[in-house]
Amino acid sequence: MKTANYFLITIAFVASSFLSSCSELTSVEPLPEGSGSATTEERVSAQSTTQEEPNSPQEPTMGQLLTAGNITSYTVEKNRSYGPDKLQNYDLYRPVGTGESVPSVSVVLIHGGGWSLLDKSFLDPVVEEFKKRNVNVTIFNINHRLAGSPGVNFPQIMEDLDLFFEHQQSLKSELNLNDDVVLWGYSSGGHLALTYAYKRKKRFIKSVAAVAAPADLTQPSIYNGIVDDKNRNLTALLLGGTYDQKPEAYQDASPIFEVDGNSVPTVLFYGDNDQIVDDQNQGERLHTALKGRNVKTRFHAVSDATHEMHGKMPGIVNNTINFWKTLN
Repeated sequence: MKTANYFLITIAFVASSFLSSCSELTSVEPLPEGSGSATTEERVSAQSTTQEEPNSPQEPTMGQLLTAGNITSYTVEKNRSYGPDKLQNYDLYRPVGTGESVPSVSVVLIHGGGWSLLDKSFLDPVVEEFKKRNVNVTIFNINHRLAGSPGVNFPQIMEDLDLFFEHQQSLKSELNLNDDVVLWGYSSGGHLALTYAYKRKKRFIKSVAAVAAPADLTQPSIYNGIVDDKNRNLTALLLGGTYDQKPEAYQDASPIFEVDGNSVPTVLFYGDNDQIVDDQNQGERLHTALKGRNVKTRFHAVSDATHEMHGKMPGIVNNTINFWKTLN
């Protein structure tokens, strides 16, 4: 069984690994598609074909949207609210281009921290990596209420995501947003992104990207292995009890059990030296489940990477964007 002090690792990740990946790797060549992957596979869901009416306009593909508008910079608005709680807020980054104005794809980032720690600033370096690519995206870097706070467990965090997306959808005209939304999350944020996309099945969510994300909370390495510096079991905080007390809740909150033929295209990144989230038992099993349902998916086992993904974020963002460019 793998165990680790999650709090210490995440703090080290924020303070050094994540920040240095942005400052040190700007001159390093991005990882090519599939680089650092023990397994990189893709399977496309069967799609019915319908005959278009003559002269009917064709919707742009995700790749066409991402590369439209000749984007040169992004504006930023910090701490916009989507709900009444002080943690129901987000940072907004809007693309600025020199070409024709084209509706942008919405990228929603969900931070890590064991569901109960840290905030959206955790992913500021990821925002910067996306901005360096000058893609036509509007970035929402969001907070959610933290597990372990009074009255806050897994259902309440999912309610926060519901509330955020009601808000986000109301901004489509104001922000010139396309219908397409893609989710990106790290660690516990990756778990939330996967779970929300698979359980809620919102028509506008087109894809999910997850980095070092727990996929099966019923595994002992997860429900016993994610603890903080106070020796609190963070999975138990999320679900309001231990696995022995609430096994059904652990299964209900595990995205691997939500996979079906309608799951959205998914790209996964796991470190091959991750001491918290096992790349094979978590990532490869989820990837296999998706393939078994003919869901478009790619799996990247990131070489020489621990849970912190030190120095790997430029390549991860590149491969995420490359995957999204393959979507219709």
